[in-house]
Amino acid sequence: MPLSGALFSSVSGLDATSTAISVVGDNIANVNTTGFKSRRTEFADVLGQSIATAGGFSQIGAGSKVSDIRTLFTQGTFETTNRTTDVAIEGRGFFIVDGPQGRAYSRAGIFNFDDQGFLVNPEGRLVQGYGIDPVTQLSNGQLGDIQISNAIAPPRATSTVSFAASLDADAPLIPGGFDPANPTTSSSHSSVLSVYDSLGRQQSASLFFTQTAPGTWAWNLAIPTAASAAPPVNPTDPFVVQGSGTLGFDTDGVLTSATGTSFTLEFAGGAAPGQAVTLSFGPIGGVGTGDPTRAYSVGDASSNDSSTTSFSQDGFGAGTLQTLSIGTDGYLTGSFSNGETIPLAQLGLATFPNLEGLQSIGNTNLIETRESGQPLIGQPQTGSLGSIRASSLEQSNVDLATEFVRLIINQRAFQANTRTISTTNELLGDLVNLGR
Repeated sequence: MPLSGALFSSVSGLDATSTAISVVGDNIANVNTTGFKSRRTEFADVLGQSIATAGGFSQIGAGSKVSDIRTLFTQGTFETTNRTTDVAIEGRGFFIVDGPQGRAYSRAGIFNFDDQGFLVNPEGRLVQGYGIDPVTQLSNGQLGDIQISNAIAPPRATSTVSFAASLDADAPLIPGGFDPANPTTSSSHSSVLSVYDSLGRQQSASLFFTQTAPGTWAWNLAIPTAASAAPPVNPTDPFVVQGSGTLGFDTDGVLTSATGTSFTLEFAGGAAPGQAVTLSFGPIGGVGTGDPTRAYSVGDASSNDSSTTSFSQDGFGAGTLQTLSIGTDGYLTGSFSNGETIPLAQLGLATFPNLEGLQSIGNTNLIETRESGQPLIGQPQTGSLGSIRASSLEQSNVDLATEFVRLIINQRAFQANTRTISTTNELLGDLVNLGR
């Protein structure tokens, strides 16, 4: 093989090691890039010439070449931040982001909400995820943009009321029962309750108790006439009775019966008609849970010492979004001013049959290629997909110690190739001098 072949072999070595040094430099430059995956240069030899000898064929190489620049998709370390929308993936998977140029995939979870409530990355690409089924409160399986704008938790109409009282057994008997036209004089005790209609409005309801016979009390739940969709008995009545029944007590003052505890409320102002309500006065016959309603003698007959001991109901008004949290399963959950905690969306993740076939387009974004195969899209913590770490970012997986070692090795290889060129040049000079 002529000496010029040695020159070209050394030039190929210079070219290959230059590429390797560039890759190392790129890794070092991105040591602080969120979600960056380091690359490694892989070399292959180049076959130059086969020579027939007495022992068979011998081969002379023609240098080296870069066979591949491989991306190393190893897990990076996590940095804890104080931003809820900073998220990282622990395990396999990529975040899915969509933009004018199409869909891309990234391990960098630096997200925030834009002025329209869309979850976006620093480039403005839209983060993809799943909506929430309003019935099951789980992912609906439909991948799309995540938008949380002016989120409102819907109200819940009151359907269950729990009430307990200590009724004065010495209260005067009122045989005529409760009269909505004269609620004060026709009742022994009253309590104002707060309930909610179907529109989330807080409404007042009054519970009146009237002792009609020893150990027997009538109860009436009434709402102000102005708030009632049902007309009053008389136009001047201040209240409209919505539910009524009786309470029976034994000689020990223990509640033994309660009637009429299921009824409907009829609120005006566009609320849903026939709002079904179940009213509980506590354990019957001492059996059950909750605070009991009792009828004891707690004072003299000249005074009314009845009192309300407990009250609760299951309704609430509409709520505005207060805080947002992201779980390991990728659900974005909102906490609302009415005390409700509701899932609003779920992050989607993707993986590929051949990760090394993905193509980088900058800004830590990758796109699929024919070599990578089609994306396998799913929910976090399903299949081979990893979990989500909220308020965290995945750091670059570049190992500086490894990169510096590679830099030294490639530098020496480059220098050695230049020495080969200078030596070959000297030999060619000697060859020229033979003709002098």
